[in-house]
Amino acid sequence: MFNWLFGKKQKQLTKFEYYEKWDFYGLLDDLHIAERILKNKTGGYSGDFDSVEQFREALEDEIDWIEYNNKTDLTQIHKWFLPTGAWDDFAGQEGLELGNRISERTSKWIKGTAEERKRQ
Repeated sequence: MFNWLFGKKQKQLTKFEYYEKWDFYGLLDDLHIAERILKNKTGGYSGDFDSVEQFREALEDEIDWIEYNNKTDLTQIHKWFLPTGAWDDFAGQEGLELGNRISERTSKWIKGTAEERKRQ
């Protein structure tokens, strides 16, 4: 109890440090690259989306929420960029490496933020 009250407290990261730790800015850069790739595509079908245009619009909305509304729930993006997710269906081989990078980053973010919440 004494250590809990008077012990050395762990330094809290600033928002910028936290985002850097989990490579959030790199993720946003990759998501914008994904947007540009999708602008050159038409048609297609994948699960919840009737076309690549519909998927691109949903992705753009999600990116806007993250950037401008301070939303850090990446669950939807994570789902879309998992192997065999919507991204793979629409981007194909061209987007494989980018999709894997986004999937890895969102996985790390989700796991990392869950661990941080447990410690608090």
